[in-house]
Amino acid sequence: MDAHRDTGIAGTLLFVPRLVLRAAGAGLDAVVRELLAAVVRRIELDDVVSRVDVDRVVERVDVDRVVERVDVDRIVSRVDVNRVVRRVDVDQVVDRVDVDAIARRLDVDAVIARIDLVALVLDVLAEIDVQRIAREAGSGMTRETVEAVRERGIRADRLVTQLTDRLLRRMPDARNGIPLPPPVRPA
Repeated sequence: MDAHRDTGIAGTLLFVPRLVLRAAGAGLDAVVRELLAAVVRRIELDDVVSRVDVDRVVERVDVDRVVERVDVDRIVSRVDVNRVVRRVDVDQVVDRVDVDAIARRLDVDAVIARIDLVALVLDVLAEIDVQRIAREAGSGMTRETVEAVRERGIRADRLVTQLTDRLLRRMPDARNGIPLPPPVRPA
């Protein structure tokens, strides 16, 4: 049973005004909604916004609190990095790089310490046929040296023959009159 019916006339007297107030409240809500809608329709939002002091509003914003609420990982996960990179003008970025500043900060000794010089030399020597170069250079030098020694031997032989002919007072024969070839100078 309803609690209002148990109380008799006093309950009934209190129940009726409550019922009237509920009905009036529902009607009042509808009236207020209509009134607010009419007011909003008549307001020029541009006029209202133009009167707002944005600097004063911004001064009241707690930026640290806003930043704390930002989920950076969620934002970054939505970024298309490839699309961003495609839009980067690499030439413009490189033009802004101060190579001299980078060079001043570079520890050349540390870079050299990280290089395996033995392996580097072996790689270079593998690309260059050092044995062939030595053979070619050596064979050219050997050939020139042998020719020079041979010529000097011939000259020395002729000189000894001439000296012997003078000492023994012999007449030079036809073979001693052959001119000597010019000396060969090593390159």
